[in-house]
Amino acid sequence: MSLNKNSQLAPSVILFVTVALWGIFWLPLRHIEAKGISGVWAVVAINIVPLLFLLPLVLYRRKYFLVNLKTKTLVGIAMGGGMAFYAIAFLYTSILRTTLLFYMSPIWATLLAMFLLREKANSGRWIAIAIAFTGLLLILSGKSDTDLNVKLNRGDFFALLAGLMWGYGTVLIKKTNEIPAIDLVPAQYFWATVIAFVVLLTTAGNSDFRVPQFQQWIEATPLIVGFYVLLTAPTIFICTRIAQILSPGRVCLLMMSEVLVAGISAPLLAGELISLLEWLAGLLIIAATVVEVYSTKETDEAS
Repeated sequence: MSLNKNSQLAPSVILFVTVALWGIFWLPLRHIEAKGISGVWAVVAINIVPLLFLLPLVLYRRKYFLVNLKTKTLVGIAMGGGMAFYAIAFLYTSILRTTLLFYMSPIWATLLAMFLLREKANSGRWIAIAIAFTGLLLILSGKSDTDLNVKLNRGDFFALLAGLMWGYGTVLIKKTNEIPAIDLVPAQYFWATVIAFVVLLTTAGNSDFRVPQFQQWIEATPLIVGFYVLLTAPTIFICTRIAQILSPGRVCLLMMSEVLVAGISAPLLAGELISLLEWLAGLLIIAATVVEVYSTKETDEAS
């Protein structure tokens, strides 16, 4: 993907629209579970299958993959960990809560970029972050009749950890913009698979660890390939490439388009009720992305 580094609007719009697809990331995951690939096995599956499809690319570019191996490994662990923990969070907490807690990532990304990249965050970015997280606080302060949405749980922890790792990953990617994005994506899927499998091992001894039958794998494969290979994997590449161009804080803020889609799909497809307060939070998140895009243009072009 060839993008003009001095033009921030086009990649910003592309990222905002592309990542919106992730707002239904949870839906095929639940169908895969229904096929018998349950628990963390489902997260292993949606990462290892795309990795297998990427193996021919890895073999074709094998002489390039050994270059900057340490950096690629760090990016793979950070971004792959974010991918794995994000998917795992959906297993243990609500869709909207997972999505919103993950999007603490703009704060982590902005702070890390200031520390590691010496990037200056102007008033526009801080205002955007404040607006976005006012929305998140509204969500988390909303009353619910279910324990799942009131008390912090294991899924919430995974969602927060996913956001932290993803935020750090975007900072690392911005530092490695000389490495082709196509060489970073397989590393992300490899480490997402490894980390998901490590988490799976912690479930040994309970029902979540039950190894799916061969027939169940066969039945789930078309859905895994259809959504997580043909649709999601290209968006991971697009996100990685654009993260090499835009500031980490902006990348994570623009990715909040996923929150909007999740906010619509959760009640319509999963039956999760969303209050008026939560809709207001969604509008604040939209406002945050608008402020970010238009108020920091000069800063981004100068960086």
